[in-house]
Amino acid sequence: TFKMNLQSKYVDELIDALTYDANITVTTPLEGQLKTVSMITVFMNTIMATIVAFLAILCAQLIYSLMLSDVEEKTYEFGMLRALGFNTNNLMATIILQAFTFAIPGLISGLVVAAVMNLGMRNILYKLTNNTSDFYLSSPSVLIGFSIGFFLPLISNIIPIQKALGKNLRASLDPYHRSAGELLV
Repeated sequence: TFKMNLQSKYVDELIDALTYDANITVTTPLEGQLKTVSMITVFMNTIMATIVAFLAILCAQLIYSLMLSDVEEKTYEFGMLRALGFNTNNLMATIILQAFTFAIPGLISGLVVAAVMNLGMRNILYKLTNNTSDFYLSSPSVLIGFSIGFFLPLISNIIPIQKALGKNLRASLDPYHRSAGELLV
């Protein structure tokens, strides 16, 4: 870092010393090439962000469908718990805890698979380019993975919780009673 700062200082002094009268031309062909590469980098980052967004939407739909079917199957059990004095906060906590039993193993296995694939791909890339670096996942990628794995179950549980708590106690305890709206869902 010190060496690069020293070089940058000399380059800055050279540029400051040049005037319009100088018989010198400074060209930066590497800068032109890096501008082209930066456009490709922006394009690839945009594609990756789009892929992550679509995968997040798919994950939310998967967790939503799992929780919705589970809440529909356990409507009678939730009605019995409410009849026995289980308050709505405890019922919400139960549903959220159940969502995390789906999400936490998926989050852990996803991060492990990502780390192994990252290791393999970087190993191949570094052998091809004779470049070296660390083989670990970057901090932003781990942070994005954790945030998606933690917040998606919370977001996707809003509608199943509303469905579980929206029924009156009589409708919850009747296992054969289904309204027309429930049949369409």
